[in-house]
Amino acid sequence: MPPVVVPDAPERIHAELDRLSEIQAHREWVIEGLRAHVRNIEHDLELARHRVEELEKHAKNVELQLSGTRAHAENLAEQLAERVRRLAEVEEEARALEQRVRGRRSVRLATHGIFPKVANRSIDAIFALGNRIWSARPDLQRHYPQDHAADFWYWLLWDREGNPDLARVRLPIPDAHLRERVRGGGSEIEYVRSGLVDGWRVDGCLRQGGFDPAAGGALLDFGAGCARVAQYFALYAGRTRVHGCDVDAEAIRWCTDHLDFADFAAIAPAPPTSYGDAQFDAVYAYSVFSHLPEDLHLEWLAELRRITRPGGVVVLTVHGQHVVDEVLAGRALPHLRGPLAAREAALRDRGFAFLPYGALDLRQAGNLGFFESWDLERYGDTFVLEAFVRARWAELFEVVACIPAPDAWQDYVVLRTR
Repeated sequence: MPPVVVPDAPERIHAELDRLSEIQAHREWVIEGLRAHVRNIEHDLELARHRVEELEKHAKNVELQLSGTRAHAENLAEQLAERVRRLAEVEEEARALEQRVRGRRSVRLATHGIFPKVANRSIDAIFALGNRIWSARPDLQRHYPQDHAADFWYWLLWDREGNPDLARVRLPIPDAHLRERVRGGGSEIEYVRSGLVDGWRVDGCLRQGGFDPAAGGALLDFGAGCARVAQYFALYAGRTRVHGCDVDAEAIRWCTDHLDFADFAAIAPAPPTSYGDAQFDAVYAYSVFSHLPEDLHLEWLAELRRITRPGGVVVLTVHGQHVVDEVLAGRALPHLRGPLAAREAALRDRGFAFLPYGALDLRQAGNLGFFESWDLERYGDTFVLEAFVRARWAELFEVVACIPAPDAWQDYVVLRTR
């Protein structure tokens, strides 16, 4: 048999050996890479062990600190408990002292009464009767201590209906046609009560601005009408000089003839008044700026600034956002809904809208008889939003507060003269 001849056998063997050498070299390279990776891992583990040891040491230190803090907290808790016990003892002592003082005060107040003696004869007579009622009623003395005379005055005039003693406590009440001009009708007691409520709110706003009617000074009711709101401030007649003015000459004549706790004066429909510069410490106007066109509105604001001393307080009410919403929703003053809706865009833009009575059916508003001799283009229903107050009124006054509809109707604005 002839020999088997393998062509190029040496070359193939060499090629295979070269391939095996390459594989071996790659294997060694991979192994070396793995060894390096293992060394890195071992290094990281060593670092981690050191970090764990450090954390364990830190944890022990924190535990020691917490132990000290816990002991300190327990000590503080004991001290606090002791102080609470002592406070309870002090409160008990204070209650006992208050009861002793109240008993002594009741005896003293029953002698002197809650109202002071004043020079004004009619108010002093009401005060004297109020003092007799109050002195005979320990329950009133407890509910209205001597430093709450304003609250007792409110109760005295409010609750007199049906009470024989309280029925004699009253200021003169104007005729129905005068009452209708300032409130739109209602009974005598409703007239009195509405004035007390609005006066009480104005009183609070005056105090918020920095004027205390009980401390004395000169106070003006601008737009007093027949003194619906001013009746509340008769309480301060012995200390505060109360004034009232209005363009309604008939109402002012009635006030002058029947009320002697204040000085009343008729004024023209446009400024100025005859009052002196800085004559008053405080001025309030209820539902006046709710009825003026913009130019007259701003003129009267300037006049009020003139007659109020620097740092004095001015409280005004306006038809604000609440009234706008009520009218546009048809829940109030339905005769104004259409005219106001037509001006709504301008109102939102400027914060001011005026609807003159000359453009309205006054038979629906119930004011035809009173306003028939007036310039009905210069009087109407005015809507003033807070943005207008803070933009335009702030040019003349410091705006202390804008109080939205505390009586569920008009906004109250508290101003201070610069």
